[in-house]
Amino acid sequence: MNKTDFRKLVSERILILDGAMGTELQKRGFLKGVNAPEELNVKFPERIQEIQKDYFEAGSDIVIANTFGANRHKLADYGLENRVEELNVRGIEISRQSAKKYNGLVAGDIGPVGAYLAPLGKVAFDEAYEIFSEQAKALQKAGADLIIIETMAEIREVKAALLASKDNFSGPVAVQMTFTEDGTAVTGTDVLAFLSVAEAMGADAVGMNCSVGPKALAKLAKILCENTSLPVSFKPNAGMPKLVNRETVFPGTPEEFAEAGKLACSYGVNLIGGCCGTGPDFIRALAKQVKGGKPVSRKPKEKFFLSSRTKAIDIASVKDFIKIGERINPTNRKKFQEELLSGNFTTLRREAKEQVKSGAAILDINLGLPGADEKTLMSKAVEEIQEVVSVPLCLDSSSVETLEAGLKACAGKCLINSVNGEKEKLEKIIPLAKRYGAGLIGLVTDEKGIPKTAGERLEIAKRIIEYAQEHGIPSSEIVIDYLTLAASAMPGAIKETLAAIKESKQKWPNVKTVLGISNVSFGLPSRQILNATFLNIAKEEGLDMAILDPYAQMSLTINPIAKDLLLGEVRAGSSAPKDSLDKFIQEYGYNPQKPIAKKQVELNSDEKLYSSVVEGNKEEIKKDVEMVLKNGKPPLSIANDILIAALNEVGAKFNSKEYFLPQVIRSAEAAQSAFEVIKPLLKKDGSASSPYKIVLATVQGDVHDIGKNIVAAVLESHGWEVIDLGKNVGAKAIVDAAKKENAPLIGLSALMTTTMIEMEKVVKERDAAKISAKIIVGGAPVTEKYAKEIGADGYGKDAVEAAKTASKLAKL
Repeated sequence: MNKTDFRKLVSERILILDGAMGTELQKRGFLKGVNAPEELNVKFPERIQEIQKDYFEAGSDIVIANTFGANRHKLADYGLENRVEELNVRGIEISRQSAKKYNGLVAGDIGPVGAYLAPLGKVAFDEAYEIFSEQAKALQKAGADLIIIETMAEIREVKAALLASKDNFSGPVAVQMTFTEDGTAVTGTDVLAFLSVAEAMGADAVGMNCSVGPKALAKLAKILCENTSLPVSFKPNAGMPKLVNRETVFPGTPEEFAEAGKLACSYGVNLIGGCCGTGPDFIRALAKQVKGGKPVSRKPKEKFFLSSRTKAIDIASVKDFIKIGERINPTNRKKFQEELLSGNFTTLRREAKEQVKSGAAILDINLGLPGADEKTLMSKAVEEIQEVVSVPLCLDSSSVETLEAGLKACAGKCLINSVNGEKEKLEKIIPLAKRYGAGLIGLVTDEKGIPKTAGERLEIAKRIIEYAQEHGIPSSEIVIDYLTLAASAMPGAIKETLAAIKESKQKWPNVKTVLGISNVSFGLPSRQILNATFLNIAKEEGLDMAILDPYAQMSLTINPIAKDLLLGEVRAGSSAPKDSLDKFIQEYGYNPQKPIAKKQVELNSDEKLYSSVVEGNKEEIKKDVEMVLKNGKPPLSIANDILIAALNEVGAKFNSKEYFLPQVIRSAEAAQSAFEVIKPLLKKDGSASSPYKIVLATVQGDVHDIGKNIVAAVLESHGWEVIDLGKNVGAKAIVDAAKKENAPLIGLSALMTTTMIEMEKVVKERDAAKISAKIIVGGAPVTEKYAKEIGADGYGKDAVEAAKTASKLAKL
């Protein structure tokens, strides 16, 4: 199916997807004889086809092939990593056979890699891209009608999967994220931040699946429908799973599912099906409500989204003037340069946070630095900044390679600063922006240099806008910089800049404008007065945003003497243009502007260490610990009164949704580094004892270890020695390890309701072995009630709570 046919089809009628595959396989006992569900495609294809037949009979228009985990990283858990093509191709072939009788469509299914991308995990962006590419190529070879990327929890993984699919698959590609009830993914991305990335990168449909029940997910689907003209897909669970009498039960009913589906379709959903816990009876009830219906027509207003990992802003609807912070630039800042070259990003993170506090809505990152690997530096800087602030980024470089490195690292939709009218730049940078879904700043220069007149600048702007439109970037996602030139060197150029802005707003009302403000006062005295005056004049002509120092306290009025100097005007009673500089100096004195620096609040050594943990300042924290020790604080007091207290604040920020997993992991790593310094001292004075040891494992039959690994990092940050046994570990091996290590705690993780029952076996094995180790359990399907039922000693709903519970159980 080509993309045009897909768009036509979903505009004509609501398409019904199938329901769950995994829970149906479990329910019917179809996982016997295989290790990985995808093995069924070659060993027992009739089992898959039986379920698909039932879905078609119930009313499905599309079945999703059994290829969700058929990527090399996940298949490696079962020794199947060399059978990616075979399992994917066969998955499509058997689905095609199922669909033939019903004239149905077949979607290839792409799920997550199975591990977080760096820096949250260890999988590099390029590695994830290659993993997804291998799977997409197989789905292309097999002839899938479309690809559905689903159950994604991390936005950069969405990017990698979408890029790989579009590069290697010729049909339509839909992408779905999984959200909690409050509309955020576990890594912090909200619905509009997801949409901003997926839409700009060329997804053919966007949607959401899994996580929560249909009623809660319908509210989130409404947000998508209100903000995009793309087809929207909707695949909720049958509620959150519970374990009743040791059996997995999804509390939702087919009737509730169908009613929520009908509601979602009233918002404009085009593709609708079910995820975990939904079977053919759910699809049958849904089909009775919506099958054959025509999708609601949606015509959302034109938007220009930019986003961070967690939030999106619509530049098109922002009424306030937008400040782009310029201070992440090491030019003429020796200490900052030295830090960056040594891999220390303390100042960079501080500048990011302080600029946002001072009103910057976007942050410009310019890291052109002699002797530096700009490409690597940009990638690392983007990673560091986006985990401490929640504003979009503007990548500022003349190097295409550097820009691409930053775009890969960016967990959101950013701006590229900049492309100009040169043929070579247009041909390289605009396709790059389209590929990664970035907005563009267009600088009105070309091979001839800087144009003198407003008319010449507008011609270059037109060239940039038209070239971008030809490559699929709408004019509404372009920001034009009409050039700020030094008034001291080119006094007449300021008028041309202002005239170009004014005419630009008339010619292209939806094209935003930007200027770098401080250039205007270069070489002149009292620069802040001149900068403020120029900014206010430009705003009157229609300027939308400016790259500036947000620390500068700029007047909101136009200074008439400064205006004379900038524009060379002669007002009644004023001096002649050639005397305007003398007049300005006479009025304000020769006051060369010193670089503005945000005044830092002085912290004592304890406060500084505490702050370093909360802010995840890994580079400075060992030095901070050594200073506190030098000032005489005992190691145990450092651990309890500073490190643990700081981690408690991180936990509070996590619970209030101020922090998400990236920030928790950063703080955990910082605290872990601090504990490395004091651990030998704790042992030396006898402060460290057995409660600092825990055996951690994912239970037998479960190969998911992302959550366990996060728990391990947080526990280590609290000073625990973690004996990590890995995943798919039997009850006896876990208890034997606890006995051998004399560990007072055992931590158990499970991601599936079918494997969480193994936790009870560990409890029984512990009791039989008559060891005193207490057991704490956690994982997505695990509840506090279940923990009590099986005789576990504690429950952790997430990594932060797990660390608190561990400390309580060990009475730390």
